Amino acid sequence: MLLEKEQKLEERIHERHVKAFLDILILAILNGSPMYGYKIIAAIHREFGILLSPGSLYPLLHSLEKNKLIESRFHEGKIVYTMTSNGKKIFQNIFTAYKITMQRMENFIVNPHI
Repeated sequence: MLLEKEQKLEERIHERHVKAFLDILILAILNGSPMYGYKIIAAIHREFGILLSPGSLYPLLHSLEKNKLIESRFHEGKIVYTMTSNGKKIFQNIFTAYKITMQRMENFIVNPHI
């Protein structure tokens, strides 16, 4: 029973982390190649085991598009999302900041300065 509770807690924490960094993940996916929404959902599910709802994904895609980080176009009846050149630059900056933050968190966890 305790093991099952611990496993569920780990799963919730994992899902929370993926969702917290969903914008970075979407930009990383689109940095590789243009993709439509269902394929983005499938890529995240395949890689992280989390099945996003369209209601979680599309508002974020619209926000990224509004901020000119991605753009969309119709192709064969589907909306395909592509990262813009500005999006690529911003993604690199965000990813660098993310790596620095993760390193600082790891250092703190291993050696807390409290």
